[in-house]
Amino acid sequence: PVSTMSDAATPASASNNEGESLHEKFLRGRALVEESTSLEQAVALLETVQQDVQALSLFSSNETIEDISTKSLPFLAVEHFLAMAMVGLPIRPGHMAERKKLVLKSLELWSTFLGSLERLELLSTEEIKEYQSLAEDVGGDELMSRPLPPPNRDAKIARFKAKQQTKKEMERLKALRERRQRCGMAAEEEMDGYDDEGLQRTLALKDLSFQTAEALEQWAQSKQELPMIEMMVKREEENQNMQHHNGKGAPTPDEQRSPPLSGKPLQVTRITKDQSGQIQVKREEIRSKVFRPGWNQPTMSLEELGEREYHAAMERDARQKEAEANKINEPRRYEELVRDGMEDN
Repeated sequence: PVSTMSDAATPASASNNEGESLHEKFLRGRALVEESTSLEQAVALLETVQQDVQALSLFSSNETIEDISTKSLPFLAVEHFLAMAMVGLPIRPGHMAERKKLVLKSLELWSTFLGSLERLELLSTEEIKEYQSLAEDVGGDELMSRPLPPPNRDAKIARFKAKQQTKKEMERLKALRERRQRCGMAAEEEMDGYDDEGLQRTLALKDLSFQTAEALEQWAQSKQELPMIEMMVKREEENQNMQHHNGKGAPTPDEQRSPPLSGKPLQVTRITKDQSGQIQVKREEIRSKVFRPGWNQPTMSLEELGEREYHAAMERDARQKEAEANKINEPRRYEELVRDGMEDN
């Protein structure tokens, strides 16, 4: 038999707050991810939810979507929200190896999430193709050096339109649920073709459909990020090896460029001849700065430059996504809407 939410409300392992059910804890972790606040707390919270779901055996490999209770459906997305929390954690300078581990772990979580939906036949044909393409080399090193194809603009527009349509349908279903509550309808009574159970189940499945699109999009973006992360990890390792070598007695680059300073000026004797041929001796004091190179010295290390370029690339990517989303919503001529298949929107 399939476990239901009543089975999930265990006090000890499933709660951080006293009396908090597994469902409430999941919703709290999900809210932190969607609001992009306290992501470290969201990771810890969702990891405990994931462990509890596994311990309670809410899902089994031989069941169909009809076998899963409506109250258990939201827990299919635990791995997705955990992955979103991990890739959203702030990047600490000098800790790109840690970032690499988080991204690779997120890829594995998205693979688990979408693999479960494929097994339950909740993915469309196009989503299955994209999932199988993204699932290649999950956790492998070959992915790091292989150039990834650029994102398909038409596919991005199609996904955006599908997400917007799913959002509208979810808003309509939520409004219908509120109407039922205001009218005080019994659970078995129907409104617009839905009783309470049918409405809740349809809403849960629509939410999974929306999270599927989000997971495919974020998975692709994270795979695009990996080669740059790997390059920065190598730079950090090279810098650490250099520092380790310098710590054993080898001179640092600054020490190689500059002689030791005693604090006293250097005295130089110049011997020249005047116009009459008489020899003249002149002593000068030369400050140690004359030993400095005649070219400008670097103001940052390779590691700092790599981090700067990485953050700039991430900011450019975010601005591009925002611009594309705004462009889709801009007023357009009717023939442009017909061309993009949005004349009814």
